[in-house]
Amino acid sequence: MRLEGFKRVLNREDLNYGAADADIVCTAGNWTKIAYIKVSAQSEIALGNGQMENGVDDRGYVQILLHETAGAVSGKVRIGYTNASGTNVKIITEERTDNISSASTVRLGEYLALRAKQDSYLVIYFDPDADKTLDVSDTNNKILLPVTVYQ
Repeated sequence: MRLEGFKRVLNREDLNYGAADADIVCTAGNWTKIAYIKVSAQSEIALGNGQMENGVDDRGYVQILLHETAGAVSGKVRIGYTNASGTNVKIITEERTDNISSASTVRLGEYLALRAKQDSYLVIYFDPDADKTLDVSDTNNKILLPVTVYQ
């Protein structure tokens, strides 16, 4: 059976980082899982969407802007996949928040070599420059993650 893919952009609520979710304590030098989505039954999800072919670039933009109560925080973000138990993690990209905190900066084309399958997760990890408590309910937070969903 051949699965058909369609482009989608996940937002913070899709990734369990919405106004109703608990704040997250992050320690400098340690990677903390801050956002995730579980792949539903009979679906597969690839990180990124679009490609660059024949001079045409239709890759989606990724944007991640994280806040504490005092304002925006800086550090490194890793985006990847993990199996259902969290024992097998594959990181696809690592960026500084300085690079991906504004729109139209970093493109993320579909990562064709790997798809998260049923009960696996797409995950975002954060390593802050200094110890921070992320204010998840802050409306200034923004996560836009392009993906390709196969059903």
